[in-house]
Amino acid sequence: MRSWVVLFALAPLLAQADVFNTFGYGPRATAMGGAMTAEANDYTAVFYNPALLVDRKDVNFGFNFQFYRMVADVKSKDLAKPLDLSNSNAPDSVGTSVGLLFPLGGKVKNHLALGLGVYLPTANLLRVNIVGSNQPYWYRYHASPERLILHLGAGIKIVDWLKVGLGVQALADLIGNGANVSVDLFSKQVNSGDLNAYLATRVAPVFSLAVTPHKRIRLGVTFKWEMKLKVVIPAKVDLEGIGTLGFTVSGVAHFTPHTLNFGAAFDATENLTFTLDGEWQNWSAAPSPYVGINIDLSGPTLEALGLGSALDVTSAEQKPGFTDTFGVRAGAEYRVSERFAARAGAFLRPTPVPKQDTQGTNLLDGTAIGITGGIGFNFSDPLEIFQHPVQIDVAGQAQFLLSREANKAAVDSQPGYTYSANVYGVTAAIRYDF
Repeated sequence: MRSWVVLFALAPLLAQADVFNTFGYGPRATAMGGAMTAEANDYTAVFYNPALLVDRKDVNFGFNFQFYRMVADVKSKDLAKPLDLSNSNAPDSVGTSVGLLFPLGGKVKNHLALGLGVYLPTANLLRVNIVGSNQPYWYRYHASPERLILHLGAGIKIVDWLKVGLGVQALADLIGNGANVSVDLFSKQVNSGDLNAYLATRVAPVFSLAVTPHKRIRLGVTFKWEMKLKVVIPAKVDLEGIGTLGFTVSGVAHFTPHTLNFGAAFDATENLTFTLDGEWQNWSAAPSPYVGINIDLSGPTLEALGLGSALDVTSAEQKPGFTDTFGVRAGAEYRVSERFAARAGAFLRPTPVPKQDTQGTNLLDGTAIGITGGIGFNFSDPLEIFQHPVQIDVAGQAQFLLSREANKAAVDSQPGYTYSANVYGVTAAIRYDF
């Protein structure tokens, strides 16, 4: 019996958006509010706009570390009725990422470049967890930062003013072929048992364009296909002499919607650049955020008692009712000298999550206002190990999730409550051109 209990515990609750979407990829991008669709000029272009990979003429490598912490404020509106706060503050997001940009040579020199971006969470390569629907938890922040992220891309220069990009983002489905257990209830023995499951590779395409209509103006557009991790875990327990208990646990985790980014970068002077991005996300297509359970109890003994289907249970699908969103990002970079640059940015990210007044839904999320800033500097290696300057970038970010409230009916297990949160973080990276 332990086998199917373990499987049940592995059932996921949907968590949305990966860490690059939520916090940014690389300190330069983070410091400039994530407005990089027309401006990513290093390995981070594999995420923001693969077409821009071809602009780099040297092999570019980067290693990045980031840390983010939430400070949440969730309060019951009815002091006489307790509120389950066990998941009201998201865990810290800690991880490292690496990136590589590799321009090809030969007959495609200056016309084709490849890129790779990988994020590794410090604690878990992949976290899929279940939280009861009666527990308020932070939909965007609770588990989504804890998963391996892989982006591959290629930038192709058609003519000097037009580049195209192609890429993929990779994840994996957790598919169970079945868990089978045979139990003799009279002797209280497990006679046999087996478990068969595998991770199936899932990829989603990325398409992008980069246009340079003027030497000081750059335009970009990127479309990312939706990504999700599907979990299907069937199990069967043969209760000898009584019947068979069959059940399937299924769900979707780490969902990110179809996303369309379009942006512009403008060099006001040789040393000052402004960037602006718009972001549309197709949240109305989001699947149910809750685990699906199907239980089927059958067998000759149960049929004889007229209980063949009386004990069957199928959980009702609860649609999230999300809405599409349109966010805005802006950034600026001032290059004080060849050695030093200062950066700043901001963003507005509307929430797709509706008010949680309905019974049995407690997804915490709010419209976020982000303030960002950072610096970049480079220096020559005093040991002369590296021929080119070593680039160091540092950025800080603060996200302010605007206050909301959930008004619950008297019959709801949870009282009404108010909630808001701030998320603070830092990120640093070392970059080098070979």
